[in-house]
Amino acid sequence: MKGDKILVVDDEADISLILKLQLEDAGYSSVRAHDGIDALECLSRERFDLMLLDIKMPRMNGIQVLERVRTEFPDLAVIMMTAHGNESIAVEAMKKGATDYIAKPFSSDDAVKKVERAIAFNRTQIENRKLQEELAREQQKVAAILEGMTDLLIAVDAGGRVMMVNRKAEEELALPRGEIIGRTLPELLKADIQPDLLPAMVALKTATPCHDVTYNLHLQDRIINTLSSAAPLKDKNDELLGSVEIIRDISTLRALEQEKEDFVSMLSHDLKSPITSIVGSLDLVREGRLGPVTKDQQEFLESAVDSCAEMTEMIDTLLDVHKFEAGKMKMAIKADDPNVLLQKALSRYQPIASRSQISLTLDFPGQLPQVPFDRVTMTRLLANLLSNAFKFTPEGGRIGITCKTLTSPATVVGRITKGLYREDELPKEGSFMMITVEDSGVGIPADALASIFDRFAQAQNRRKGKTRGTGLGLAFCRKVMDAHRGYIWAESEEGRGSTFGMLVPIS
Repeated sequence: MKGDKILVVDDEADISLILKLQLEDAGYSSVRAHDGIDALECLSRERFDLMLLDIKMPRMNGIQVLERVRTEFPDLAVIMMTAHGNESIAVEAMKKGATDYIAKPFSSDDAVKKVERAIAFNRTQIENRKLQEELAREQQKVAAILEGMTDLLIAVDAGGRVMMVNRKAEEELALPRGEIIGRTLPELLKADIQPDLLPAMVALKTATPCHDVTYNLHLQDRIINTLSSAAPLKDKNDELLGSVEIIRDISTLRALEQEKEDFVSMLSHDLKSPITSIVGSLDLVREGRLGPVTKDQQEFLESAVDSCAEMTEMIDTLLDVHKFEAGKMKMAIKADDPNVLLQKALSRYQPIASRSQISLTLDFPGQLPQVPFDRVTMTRLLANLLSNAFKFTPEGGRIGITCKTLTSPATVVGRITKGLYREDELPKEGSFMMITVEDSGVGIPADALASIFDRFAQAQNRRKGKTRGTGLGLAFCRKVMDAHRGYIWAESEEGRGSTFGMLVPIS
């Protein structure tokens, strides 16, 4: 590249001058050093792209200078200059790191061409070295990631033979890598599934990823529950090279799941059974079988029964949320009459509204069409929304249920709480039944609207003295709507009440 800086090192002034003029005519800038020691001093002060170095000089010859330069200035291109008959010394210098050599006397064109080629070659070498160093660093990073993984990683070639494993696999299989490499995967992994169903083998056969396969892996000293996934390995031409399988030990997770199952079973039996006994005893007293009951006593007994019912409902909600999450919730989604659903909800909560001096209304335009839904879970969903509304609404307030059909969701999509659904999850078209439960209660803080459908989330604003609940009611509602492929959201303004809305697909 023209403008590059050349250091000319020669004790003969006339040769140095000729070279300087030739180089400057070609567009280079140059500096002369009188001998090797002078050259090293120049290099320590300035940066040069190339050095023309004479071999025979006083104080320090060219070979000695070259050895120092290769140690101290490894990126500098060096062309050795030698007299005719001394080419063997120049060749020896190239073995020590010189880029090229030129024999004296030389023509102007020859010198300039050698300089151009040497600089270009040196830059290519430097760039290649940087790329190799960068590649080595990336390889070290990848190796560190693979070796640091807590999951087993096993890569097989197109024939199903192991070609690489990470440290975790080596440790768990209790074999040195030398004994692992080259084995077939079915030979290496003692699993309780058919060999051709191992994810890595499936990925080899189909040339597509294989996700989330569970199996038990028999190790030397124990059996572990695993969750495995595999992906095919392909080259740039999409040719199959092999596959890689990642095996995760989920034994601890399975044990925790079992503990949760045991806890849920305990809830179902050990908590609900005493409540049933309490309600039975209260009913005996309420019905006067143990003696006359005054009006005040009757009210207290009714309140106790209501509290027991609420407690039972909390336990049922907890159990149902668990069933949803475990994929064990049984539902019968079929065409049903929403009029019946809404009227039953009104009838159930009208006595509570009367006792609380709260206005409860139901508004829907005549006869609603048949809509596919599961009556049991939808009844519970409405009960949860209405229970919350009563908890948050003071005496003299109002609660309204509305229901209507929509031929397009476009008019209400903007009302759905941001953060509850991704943009691509929101409804774009289709007919829906929309149900809303609106109250004139204390409202919900704006920053809580997106999280109140999470498990154990509870709004901070509530009426004094009201039961706090488990924080699972709205989580249950969200899961019911997800199971119906519907949508649920909340709108609220502190001090001005809340509205909970849901969309249920009609078709």
